[in-house]
Amino acid sequence: MDSSVIVMIVTLAMPNGDASVSVKPMPSVAKCRAEAKIEASDPYVAAVECSELSDGKLELTFKRLQERKIPQAVLDRSTG
Repeated sequence: MDSSVIVMIVTLAMPNGDASVSVKPMPSVAKCRAEAKIEASDPYVAAVECSELSDGKLELTFKRLQERKIPQAVLDRSTG
């Protein structure tokens, strides 16, 4: 019996234009879903998905449920 590999994929989008993707291994689907809900509450997270490695491949399907607005950077003083 093959053991499945569950991962959480998080895509970040920062106000300055930087973006990154991180892949975190998870011990179970339930744990991945719980942590994905927490990650999704972060305003800088553009997308989060739990996926299973299947036959040596990781297939992703990001579905946008709503358009998320990236928060503006807060500056201590005005530049204008």
